[in-house]
Amino acid sequence: MALIPTLAAILLGGWLGMRWGGSPENALAWRPTGWPLGLAGITLMILNDVIGPGGSLGVILRLLALGLVAAFAFLNIRTGGMILVFAGFAWNFLITLFLWGMPVSASALVSAGIADNPEEVDALTLTAGRRVAEGGSAFLGDFIPLPWGQVISIGDILWLTGLVLVTSSVLRRYEVRSSRMSPTAYNRALSALNRGPAPRKGPGLHPSRLSDRSSRDSRPPPS
Repeated sequence: MALIPTLAAILLGGWLGMRWGGSPENALAWRPTGWPLGLAGITLMILNDVIGPGGSLGVILRLLALGLVAAFAFLNIRTGGMILVFAGFAWNFLITLFLWGMPVSASALVSAGIADNPEEVDALTLTAGRRVAEGGSAFLGDFIPLPWGQVISIGDILWLTGLVLVTSSVLRRYEVRSSRMSPTAYNRALSALNRGPAPRKGPGLHPSRLSDRSSRDSRPPPS
């Protein structure tokens, strides 16, 4: 897991949230749905990166961690920015699944300073479900070198951007409104159509009867 970019994203999101009128109390009051899934996924991801095994076991653990965090993000999709978190982890999950391991660009490993030259890359043994790759498949996985000796993927860029927005949204208690009517509200709307016009409440007349009322009021009183 990209620890330094993660902390930077949280700090940036916190600064933006406070600048846009948020408060720490909102963050303390936030109760996300399915939070144990997210906590378990992040914990497993960190453990897999630090002491994780190589080979197929590392791939399976990586898939499990990514799947748990993606499920958590999906359950909280209405939180501002969470759609990007879901997209990023889903991207990494699918690439790891279909290629059976997250491909890591050999040239990016050299650019990040993890290896001094391409010859050293061949001797590297990557763990936590990663494998050295070249060619087109490398650009689907980790191919963006960072100056502190780390390589990340497009999926990482997506969820890090989403994390900035999520942090800001939590501080502001901002949620994306659903664009679709709920089934219950939809059924109520349909049943209302079958009942005809709603009964009039309080004084007043329907606009169609205003002309009759005005004509009666204009008649002279009986003598």
